[in-house]
Amino acid sequence: MARRNLKMVFFWIIGSLSILVGAMIAGNVERTLGTDDQSFAAAVFIAFILIMLGGLLWITVAVAAKKIGLGE
Repeated sequence: MARRNLKMVFFWIIGSLSILVGAMIAGNVERTLGTDDQSFAAAVFIAFILIMLGGLLWITVAVAAKKIGLGE
């Protein structure tokens, strides 16, 4: 049981870090001098993927917590 809880905490932390990095990238992307459309789109896409990955990890933790009865 402790190993499963450790895995859930690990997924929760990795999901949080993924969302943090994605938000940092999305918050700093701008179209300025020297930024072409391709690099702008790549930064937005990477931020989107990181935020989606973090959300997926959080959903995984929520489902696992519900399955073992932690939310009751």
